[in-house]
Amino acid sequence: MLKLIVTSPYLNLIVGIIMIATSFQEAYETLYDDLKNLSFGAHHGLIVYGLLVVVRALPDIFEGLTFLKDSSDQKNTK
Repeated sequence: MLKLIVTSPYLNLIVGIIMIATSFQEAYETLYDDLKNLSFGAHHGLIVYGLLVVVRALPDIFEGLTFLKDSSDQKNTK
């Protein structure tokens, strides 16, 4: 059961979006100055990691949606 939860692409997508949103909230006011001065903090790393988590989840989600579409098309042709 734990393995299903941890490997769920939908859960990974939600967690990635939450990581990006909360990190941007933390870095919003100083993001431009931090990038200009190359002053990076943990919230910058969480933005990058959140993007990675979201990008890793997308292929699994699209594969599942394609599978559902194909099975629906096969059901309609019978």
